[in-house]
Amino acid sequence: MSSRAEESPPVSIVAAITVGDPAAISNTLAAISGQVYEPARVVVVGGDAEGRHTADEEGAEWSASLSALLASLTTEVSHVWVLRAGTIARPDALATLLEGAERTGSAVAGSKVLQLENPESLVSVGIATDVFDTPYLGLDDDEIDAGQYDVVRDVAAVAGASMLIRRDLAKGVAGPDPLLPRQAAAIDLCQRARLRGARVVVVPSSEVMVPLAATETRLWREDAGRIRAMLKVYSVLTLLWTIPLDILIGLIEAIVAPFLGRWTFFAWIKSWLWNIVHLPSTLRERFAARKGRVVGDAELFRYQLRGSATLRSLSTEASKRLRNRVGSDEALTLASLGRDLRQPALVIGLISLGFIALATRAIWADGLPAVGYSLPLPTSGGDALRAYAGGWNPSGFGSVEPLRPFFAAGGLVQVVVFDNVRWASTILIAGSMIVGVWGTNRMLRTWGVEAVAGVLAGAVLVAGPATRAIAQDTNVPTLVAVGLLPWAIRLAVARWPATRRRQIGRVAGAAWVTAVIAVLSPPLLVVPSAAVLLWAVLNFRDMTAWRAALVSGVATLVAFPALLPWVALADMNALLDAGEAFWDPGVVPVGAIAIALGAALLAAPSRLADIAAWGGLLAVIGGLVARSSDLGGGREVEGLGLAAVALGSAAIVGATFESVRRVDEVTGWKRLIVGLGAVAAAVVLAATLLVVAPGRAGLPGDTLTRQIGFTALSSGDPASSRILLIGPEDALPGDSVTIEGAGYRVVSAPMPSLMEAWLPASTSVDTALALVLEDLLSGETFRAGEELAPFGIRWVISVGDTPLEEVFDGQLDLIPLSTPEGVALTMEEIVPVRAYTADGQAWARSGSGYVGPAGAGTLFIAETANGRWGPDWQQAEWGNQLSTVDGRVDFATIPSRQNQAVAAGVLVLVLMGVSWWGRRG
Repeated sequence: MSSRAEESPPVSIVAAITVGDPAAISNTLAAISGQVYEPARVVVVGGDAEGRHTADEEGAEWSASLSALLASLTTEVSHVWVLRAGTIARPDALATLLEGAERTGSAVAGSKVLQLENPESLVSVGIATDVFDTPYLGLDDDEIDAGQYDVVRDVAAVAGASMLIRRDLAKGVAGPDPLLPRQAAAIDLCQRARLRGARVVVVPSSEVMVPLAATETRLWREDAGRIRAMLKVYSVLTLLWTIPLDILIGLIEAIVAPFLGRWTFFAWIKSWLWNIVHLPSTLRERFAARKGRVVGDAELFRYQLRGSATLRSLSTEASKRLRNRVGSDEALTLASLGRDLRQPALVIGLISLGFIALATRAIWADGLPAVGYSLPLPTSGGDALRAYAGGWNPSGFGSVEPLRPFFAAGGLVQVVVFDNVRWASTILIAGSMIVGVWGTNRMLRTWGVEAVAGVLAGAVLVAGPATRAIAQDTNVPTLVAVGLLPWAIRLAVARWPATRRRQIGRVAGAAWVTAVIAVLSPPLLVVPSAAVLLWAVLNFRDMTAWRAALVSGVATLVAFPALLPWVALADMNALLDAGEAFWDPGVVPVGAIAIALGAALLAAPSRLADIAAWGGLLAVIGGLVARSSDLGGGREVEGLGLAAVALGSAAIVGATFESVRRVDEVTGWKRLIVGLGAVAAAVVLAATLLVVAPGRAGLPGDTLTRQIGFTALSSGDPASSRILLIGPEDALPGDSVTIEGAGYRVVSAPMPSLMEAWLPASTSVDTALALVLEDLLSGETFRAGEELAPFGIRWVISVGDTPLEEVFDGQLDLIPLSTPEGVALTMEEIVPVRAYTADGQAWARSGSGYVGPAGAGTLFIAETANGRWGPDWQQAEWGNQLSTVDGRVDFATIPSRQNQAVAAGVLVLVLMGVSWWGRRG
């Protein structure tokens, strides 16, 4: 002990041992009893009955919780020494810790932590964090302690294995958070202490040792704790930019980590779900943490790393592996390349990730292109969810017709990314591609296909000829849903678990994945069960295949209610008949797939031939469905057929490439056939590169922005008005209506959202507009602006040659506009809006409703008449007349639909929970 400690009056310290493993308490107590500077009291904290029993046996005090202990401490106690059970402190650890704290005037001081099994190996010498509270120790693996860090210094946090806290501060911040794991709890405590103006230092001369097992914590718990720590200490302004960035970094880590041998996606999901569940207690803790603060976020930033510690760790690990691989003596030998092909995490995995990034780069930058049935996502995910759950369908002039379930999934994604439309679009499209490649690999591995062939097959699933046809048809919901198909099949055909709990979890897992597929694209609900049934028929003697068919069938039935309320109200005939199912595939891809299939059937090992046969039947049946327009099939039916073709093509390509790896199992002429099949499969694979150059995942280029985007620059509030688009049906976005051979439709200005792609059934307002257009065509009126203004139509824009173009060009109260392409006209003297008062005052759109000055008066809303609009509703011809007293009008949600939507969401969450429960079993 130092002379300073000898001269100072004795300081009363309470040693608190927090119980993790009760069996480890004895060693920690023995180390405390051997301290040069002995604490006045030793208290075992927590551990319930077992911890209390151990404390009684060792002759130590016991407290149920650290907060209870802190509340009982009097002013005679100056410090609390918090240790974890299992920590072995060197004899002078407390003395040097106290001396370092007093000399620096620090309220929190931590020890150097070493490995108990190897006392020369460093575990922690203070903790640095980034702004997301991710810890960064700055140590190499198995770094030896040579005194290189032996200087007392300020740090972001100290290890929870041994920390000395001033009693008044410990009571003021209520001690460590009992809900958090070790490291996150230490970081959280130190941050809350620093907000109170306290100094946090590490004292390396104070040494403690911990067992290696004590440093291991489940990833998701630490991640959840770090998020909770952020939410508790940062200002709202800081959280507004850190939370979205943290979500993005978590997604990047989930994508990259599998190629480094880790799986973080489900841990990432669980960490955020945990924080949602515990949000009320987090908010209470946040209020307490920030109530007595004397410094701001800038003081926390002083001790944090720049950038992301997660991304730094990923790049360091990847570069280390690459250096080790390239720098080895066998870097370019045939044997090493063969091993790479058998372990493709760093080769095929990174290539596929780069491929997806290139194939979706335009969506990263701009979101979904505005063309056909591909339109930008709604600006508010919450509005989309409310509209789906019994709210107002904004397409055309609006209706109560239910929106497609896709908007429930899309709206939820938007809410998670704080309504960033580009991020949401990227997660849906690029995320589907990543999940599709990964899922195809996992599905084929179930049948013995190794990773290289599985990843290449996954590329064909997400970017092959059939999926590219889905994209060219701008069927965005089906394009997103395709990526989940192999997961639903894999969960059904994988090895059946031995325990009942895992069996229930397996069925629940297949059910929730099938439910998500159905929500994204309802017609695809039948694809997984039909595909697994087809597999069972081909392997009719294999009872496990029939059990898989039963599992998939049950999963489909359980998943069906997830489509409520849409499925109870939708006109299924109209859904399946709309458009034409006429896929016209090219000769080259069809020929290449046929050759690859024939080669696999003739020459591949038997199991691979079975996979190829299954894929071939899926492709043939799907191709016939995709060309069923003569039987009444529409666009949705074509999308269903193309999804089956994509799945079948992937299976054929995977089996063919795997037969090359296993070519030593065949002899003679069969080897030549296998080689021919591989060439054909390579042609199919090469076709996936066609999506890379445009960078839109196969979707066509944006045309609508060029045609109507200028309206955003108009005077006033463009979003309060509508656009009448005229032109050929195939040039108009989404659904359209025809009149005397001319196509037209009404959309919101300045750009319609994807919710407006599908028009509801015609109502009285649609009939009224059709009569106006008939009068214009017949020449009975030449004042189109005056006739269209009540509908809120401010612009008439042509997107292609049409008879209506000449009619509108001759109107007296329309003036032409200079546009990049096509013809555009607007009103000469008035600015029509969708909602206006009796004295002509315009109201602005706000979500699905309208806002304006409050006061006694009447408001006319140019939406389809419905009694659930606003107060004091009356029907005015085809529109709505309301009271303006409240200054806001909204469509009142239909309770029964809202309840059904909530029930559907709860069903999916319960299935996810049961699936996780089964996996944990």
